[in-house]
Amino acid sequence: MSVLWHELGFIRWPLAFSVLAVGALTLWSALRLFRPSAVADLRTKAWLDAILFWGGFALISGVLGTLVGIIIASQAIEAAGAVSTSLVWGGIKIALVSSAMGALTLAMAALCWFVLQLRWRLLVAGEAEALAG
Repeated sequence: MSVLWHELGFIRWPLAFSVLAVGALTLWSALRLFRPSAVADLRTKAWLDAILFWGGFALISGVLGTLVGIIIASQAIEAAGAVSTSLVWGGIKIALVSSAMGALTLAMAALCWFVLQLRWRLLVAGEAEALAG
């Protein structure tokens, strides 16, 4: 795990922040939405939307890390001259790790957002039914 952490390079910090932000926002929103006295207020909806934003930010950060990694690998290959294809693909594999981490973060954020959004909509529907009847 620590090897992966170091292979991510500088982009590990925005990715780590995104993972922490998604986790904290998910926990906060879940606590607000699943308590017995939960209400569907706009403040909670804003927290829900922030979950999806930070997931998207992680994906963009991961793609940026991949692009920078491929550029760095290309420069090293160019400076070395003739290199084996396994060395080239090894560098590209490391560069793709950041995109995979960003995509995984977005997938988890989207799943959490969907579950919490569904709960929020059910609360809205319950409040509307209570007002109507």
